[in-house]
Amino acid sequence: MRVLIIEDNPDHAELARLALEPHFEVCLLESGEDALRYLEGLAGNDRPAAILLDYSLPGIDGLAVLDRIMENGYDIPVIMVTGQGDESIAVEAMKKGAFDYVVKSGNYRAVLPAIIYKAVKQHEMAAEKARLALELERLVITDDLTGLFNRRYFYQKVDEEIVRTKRQNGKLSLILFDLDNFKEYNDTFGHLEGDRALKETGRIILSSIRDKVDSGYRYGGDEFAVILPDTDKNQADVVAGRIRELVRKKKLGNVGISAGIVEYDHESSMEDFIKRADDALYETKKLKGRGVNNK
Repeated sequence: MRVLIIEDNPDHAELARLALEPHFEVCLLESGEDALRYLEGLAGNDRPAAILLDYSLPGIDGLAVLDRIMENGYDIPVIMVTGQGDESIAVEAMKKGAFDYVVKSGNYRAVLPAIIYKAVKQHEMAAEKARLALELERLVITDDLTGLFNRRYFYQKVDEEIVRTKRQNGKLSLILFDLDNFKEYNDTFGHLEGDRALKETGRIILSSIRDKVDSGYRYGGDEFAVILPDTDKNQADVVAGRIRELVRKKKLGNVGISAGIVEYDHESSMEDFIKRADDALYETKKLKGRGVNNK
């Protein structure tokens, strides 16, 4: 485990190094500028586990260095070192994101290893807590079977995109899909094959839309949805056609897919926008039922 010490006083730096080296690999740098250049050149896995940062440095001081570390998103626990009587600086450092501070008084170096270990442990616990929170959020908004977003998140995202589209006077399209003959396929080949068809459809939808721009959803049992920001109806029709063709090529028995496509008119409520897509899907299914070769 490597610790970066940023300290311009050679005697203080050497004493800190001697205190920490039995426990850590130590890197010594004399200025904030040197430290920032050093950190910039490191890959994430090569960065130090903690930084011991002296406040009084030549050039930019420790608080300015701390600001830069936070701005650059290095995600390394920083322990600010201040002189006696500079506790207000330590408090300011904590407000800016330092994990802890230590005051140069008495034999302060004796406590350095414990302070470093504590900061690293707290940082690891905070990172794990954040990871678990993100994982929980992902599980809450994701459909287990297909990996698409779920219906609950669909309504939230439609509402957000309508607000954004109105604000930017942009375009927004919505596609609702329904698998044709899915019940018959499921009854004939069993639920495992039915689940496979749903998974394949989800995979096809994800591969057919723009990553981190468009979003795909399992809207119901065999119903799916795609939200397409900055997209007009003609462009959405191309996306729908690509998805229909890929489903057809999968040759999932007689399973096909129908689409209802609408573009937002800047006046409809979220409910009306979704209903228009649902009505368009219904018309497509009705025409197919009559034997009309409609999209």
